[in-house]
Amino acid sequence: MTRKIAIIGMIILLTACATMDMEVRHGLFMKGSILETHDSEVYLCVGKTDGASVGQELDVIKIISSGNVKSGFMFKREHTGKVRISEIIDEHFAKAVVISGKAEKNSIVELAR
Repeated sequence: MTRKIAIIGMIILLTACATMDMEVRHGLFMKGSILETHDSEVYLCVGKTDGASVGQELDVIKIISSGNVKSGFMFKREHTGKVRISEIIDEHFAKAVVISGKAEKNSIVELAR
């Protein structure tokens, strides 16, 4: 019964997300994601509204999960590389170049420390 409730909850959440305004989806779900990669260029869900600027360096983090529904999921962050913003596309998106390591689609970026 609990599994059915969880599935119904996910369906409701996904339906709500599909109708959300772009600002809300960007802020809550996509912000910081690597959306696409092409050679040494990556496209990020980070833009003007996030304070992004050309030249900023961002750490690339891959989220690794283990476990399962029954035992519970465990998440680990793995630093895989660094990118530098080369172009601000608009309020929500930017282009960057990989300056070290690797950057894969679905990884996330954070301001380098």
